[in-house]
Amino acid sequence: MKPYTYNAQYQQAFSDVINDAVQEFPRTLALRIDLHFPADYQYGDSNKEITRFIESLKAKVKVASKNKNHDWERNWHNRLRYIWVREIGELNHRKHYHVLLLLNKDFYWSAGHFGSTTSLAGLIQQAWCSALGIELAQYKGLVHFTKNGIYVLNVNKREYLQQLANLQGRLDYLAKDHTKSYHDGYRSIGMSRR
Repeated sequence: MKPYTYNAQYQQAFSDVINDAVQEFPRTLALRIDLHFPADYQYGDSNKEITRFIESLKAKVKVASKNKNHDWERNWHNRLRYIWVREIGELNHRKHYHVLLLLNKDFYWSAGHFGSTTSLAGLIQQAWCSALGIELAQYKGLVHFTKNGIYVLNVNKREYLQQLANLQGRLDYLAKDHTKSYHDGYRSIGMSRR
């Protein structure tokens, strides 16, 4: 097997989004997930589903953060930042997304309980199923929480540079050219803007 080549523009974009996140939230949670489609789902070439997912998740995080502030008697700020890449599976030739979500760690320190509708994991599953117009109970498994996919970046800790290097190394997989579709007229990358 040939070694992967990596898209340097993607790698730079990933660094920019992460830097924006830690500048606003010195303690940032980074969570890697994969989003899949049901086998019988008829998707087009566009990225409308991932756009709907991001908008839905932003709204859910905003409400959840407001509720947490109320419960905790705080006035903290939270904002969802994200990176996604679209890929076509080698074996099944189906579209899927690799995603990195970045949030204020003061609100979320993990994905939480997978069976809970109020945990970060639950919000993510709800947002993806909502974006696809499918039932959560049947399809929440389409969100894959990757093994060792939680990173905590804390700019005030000595180990910050190692934490950052570990995350960036993990994101190289998202920047690989292999399985990307660059010539179909649609973006194969998306990210939050400042």
